[in-house]
Amino acid sequence: MFHPLQPIRAIPVWTLAASVWAFSAVAAANPEPPPIMPDPIAPDHAGSAGELFTESFFLTLGFSFMIGLAMGFALKVAFKIALLVIGLMLLGVFGLQYAGLVDINWSGVEAHYDGWMAWLGAFAGVFFAFVGDNLTSGASFLAGLALGLKY
Repeated sequence: MFHPLQPIRAIPVWTLAASVWAFSAVAAANPEPPPIMPDPIAPDHAGSAGELFTESFFLTLGFSFMIGLAMGFALKVAFKIALLVIGLMLLGVFGLQYAGLVDINWSGVEAHYDGWMAWLGAFAGVFFAFVGDNLTSGASFLAGLALGLKY
């Protein structure tokens, strides 16, 4: 079997000569080329082969998928901005603490963090219960959300 990274075996000259002779004999007997049939699997749009978002792609999807796609893209951008801002703030706080200008009560920070995580866990539970109740549109929404977060 041919693999792109393996070298191709050398083909003997007599095999190439016989192939060219046989092809020329067949071509001379049938000078008219066969008609080219359209590929039924090929897309009928004029985009690149790897293009994901085409007009026909959007027409076959539901409203929940579109909302999920938009929210996923917006959340991806918002997460990047939030992570940058929070990271810069933490670097500033760590620098001020290292310089001795600020003293941070880490046990208080931990208590607030635990409260936020408990709230986030409860909110996620309510969200997944809502998606479970509306599974058909929820599954489409989650697929759109995942695709929006990816692209």
